[in-house]
Amino acid sequence: MRIVCGLLLCGFAALAAAQPLRPWTGGVTPPLALEDLDGRSQALEHYRGKVVLINFWATWCEPCREEMPSINRLRGSLAGRPFAVLAVNLSESEARIRRFLAQVPLDFPVLLDRDGAAARAWRARVLPVSFLVGADGRVRYFVVGEYDWSQPAARKAILSLLPPGGAPATQPRAALSASFR
Repeated sequence: MRIVCGLLLCGFAALAAAQPLRPWTGGVTPPLALEDLDGRSQALEHYRGKVVLINFWATWCEPCREEMPSINRLRGSLAGRPFAVLAVNLSESEARIRRFLAQVPLDFPVLLDRDGAAARAWRARVLPVSFLVGADGRVRYFVVGEYDWSQPAARKAILSLLPPGGAPATQPRAALSASFR
């Protein structure tokens, strides 16, 4: 059954491969708090003041694997700016993810959505799916399917979401948590 579901998801993703970034109309930003591969807790609210690319993916998803290098290039091109990437892996074993990362090293955290709850909260029904969250903590754009994150349109959208002056906004931690509700 898992293989059939995987094929369906990748099939839908392949159909959506040419999708552009689209403005988010899905309402309130869902919560995101998961452990990364090193066992550290990662929460979207900790990234307040940064633009965050959240990418839901799996190693068995061919479009997901194809997309990862462009996300890594984008992350590298924006080094030193208030920009972060969180790759949310859907229900795979750590061993399988680490094997993939040995072949395709990534410069951003891989979060473990062990039970698929985060994917459900974000309505990530097809893989890959990505969300751009503004420095204010609100989802601004999304894209379903493989996307070339090294293209100028992606960079332009991200730059438009950066805080004025490109520096992270500073707020007390209590204000940070409240902004993500």
